[in-house]
Amino acid sequence: MKRYAIFIVLLVLGGFAAGCISGETSPGTSTTQSMGPSGYTIINGTKIYFNELHFYMYGMKTCPHCRHMHTLIPATFGERSLTYYELVGNATNDEIFRELSRLTGISGVPAIGITYQGKLRGVIEGEFNVSATPQIVYQAMKHSGVFLEVGGEWYILPYNDTKSQVYIGQLYTIFVKNRLPKTNQTSG
Repeated sequence: MKRYAIFIVLLVLGGFAAGCISGETSPGTSTTQSMGPSGYTIINGTKIYFNELHFYMYGMKTCPHCRHMHTLIPATFGERSLTYYELVGNATNDEIFRELSRLTGISGVPAIGITYQGKLRGVIEGEFNVSATPQIVYQAMKHSGVFLEVGGEWYILPYNDTKSQVYIGQLYTIFVKNRLPKTNQTSG
């Protein structure tokens, strides 16, 4: 797993900490055209369509951060933008989450997978500023990979690396298919 360039990490993390990334990175590089399921944002000439984003979340009904994200994501990106997997009282989801933890080190909830146009683009541990999602997707696309955030550390898993492809495939299976991954699986 390759550690992503420090300046981009600081940019993204600074936005999360400040709670203020809204698609604007600098004058002329990003334009937000209405938040919501039919809107889009333009980042450095690339349109990120909100209705092509989908979030997959493992959470617990007893967790206030999970409840917040469970409400915020659909409110921001539309009712159909979130697939939620409850851990409390669900042995299957709990087993899948334990495998996610084993693979990534993610130990807390919410654990959120982000897809864009059906391709995994981010995996984030914990609550985050959802308005930063287009920037995360753009950076993942720009670097042809998947962002992985665990315990405040950011990594990029490149799609062109054989070991990363297997790992990305396993994460895709966990989030999108809600199943335990096969050990020799590739990305979806």
